[in-house]
Order: sequence, then C-alpha cells, then structure tokens
Amino acid sequence: MPIILDHVSYEYAGGTAMAKQALKDINLVINDGEFIGLIGHTGSGKSTLIQHLNGLIKASSGTVYVNGEDIYDKDYSMKGLRSKVGLVFQYPEHQLFETTVLKDVEFGPKNLGLPQLEVQYRSFEALKQVGIGEDLLDVSPFDLSGGQKRRVAIAGVLAMQPEVLILDEPTAGLDPKGRDEILDQIAKIHKERGITVILVSHSMEDVANYVQRIIVMNDGEVVLDNVPKHVFRYAKELDSIGLAVPQVTAVMNALREAGIPTGMDATTVEEAKNELVQLYRNR
Repeated sequence: MPIILDHVSYEYAGGTAMAKQALKDINLVINDGEFIGLIGHTGSGKSTLIQHLNGLIKASSGTVYVNGEDIYDKDYSMKGLRSKVGLVFQYPEHQLFETTVLKDVEFGPKNLGLPQLEVQYRSFEALKQVGIGEDLLDVSPFDLSGGQKRRVAIAGVLAMQPEVLILDEPTAGLDPKGRDEILDQIAKIHKERGITVILVSHSMEDVANYVQRIIVMNDGEVVLDNVPKHVFRYAKELDSIGLAVPQVTAVMNALREAGIPTGMDATTVEEAKNELVQLYRNR
C-alpha cells in the first residue's frame, strides 16, 4: 500500500492574521513494508504530516495518493482509508473510552461490520501481540499504567488489520524500561505482520536501533531522508536544528575528532565495540 505525497503544503488558519505554514511542498514516497522513523523537534511539522496520511487533515495544496488513488477525489472512501492506515496518537487516553480493555479493542473491528467471532479473534490476537494478558481483559483501560495504555491503544488499531501503522511519540513519558518494551513490541509487529510502520519521535536514540529509514523534518520541510547510517553523518546539521545523534554515534565522532581513525557508520554499541576492538588489534 504505497503512499505518495505530491507537493503537499498545509497552512493552519489560512487567510487570517494567525496563518502559519505547517508543511512546505512535501514530496515523499512511502513504500510497502518500510519501517520509517519520522524525526523532528516540537513544531517541525511531523504530527501535521502524519495526519495527512489517513485524511484527518486535507492539504492546502498538493495531493496524497494511496495505492495510486487520489484520496481527495470526491468518491474516495475515507472510512476505508482509515481502516487501512491506522494512527496511534501520542496520548493514548484520547483513543481509550470503553469500560474494559477488551471492549475498547473490539470497538474498531465491530464498526467494520465484522461477525462477532471475527471481532473477538482479531481483538485477542492484537492484545496477545502487544503483550496484554487475559488477566487485564476486563479491567478498565483507565486503571492501566502509561505503558499498558499505549499497548491497548496499539492493539485497538492492530485489530483493524491496517496495512500502515503510524505511532506518534509512542514512548513519550515512559521510563527507559517501558520505552524499550514498547519499541521492541513495535519492531516485533513490523516483523511478524510485514506492514508499513511509521514511528514519530523527537529522539534519534529511540529509533536508531529499529528503523530502516529516517525522515528528518524542520520548519515544515523534509531536510534529510535516508538510511540511519547516512543521516547520522550529519551530526552538526542535526544539532543546529535541535536534534542529537545517538550517544554511541556522538562518542565515535568525538574519538575521530581526537585523532582516532574511527569510521562514520557505527550506530549501536555492538557496532562501536567491534570497530574499536578491530582498531586495537590493528595498531
């Protein structure tokens, strides 16, 4: 289910004194099965961008194509689009509203008009995939921890069986353990379902070990779009727009500036360790 953004721009409060250009001539191709990190500081336009992907916001100019179809055509089914492009908001309480965890996850597939047996099957599978056990099925979602709420919100979208899963700052407010657990679950979902995953974050550290491609936004524009190893070579440029490369990359850069001939591609602790061991052996 490829998605193409063709010269997409968006202006909040257009035509008024409060007008603000949120997106500026965005051109992107999102291919089937990609795992993408969409990175930018607060106000860079990343949350506005993802809301164009399932039609929650309509571009001021330009077009969005999904599977080759213009989503702004008058006969296009936005309901069908939103069942296939699932969005998990930053604050899961915005998506949780039922009296129990199970009812909350069942809500989406029920609205698709599916038989109850299929609704239950999808819901149990989705909850299992995000690590929510049977002991929590009848619990109010509002009694869950922050990390558990995130998981239930993700399960509610997964039960719709989307072809694209978008997660807006899924680790915000979580401790390191909770952050790693959520990111591991997302990576597992991508691997097992083979769906496109777009992970929105302001932290390079969060996405470095997971995504295949990083799109960096600043002031409503795409400023970098490449594989992580390539993007992290622009440490100074990233720093100038309020973003930091992963700590291990920063350490390797500092060693290179100090005269130690490290490479530019280490993005994980394991890669850095192997490179330093090799340098030691070759000295």
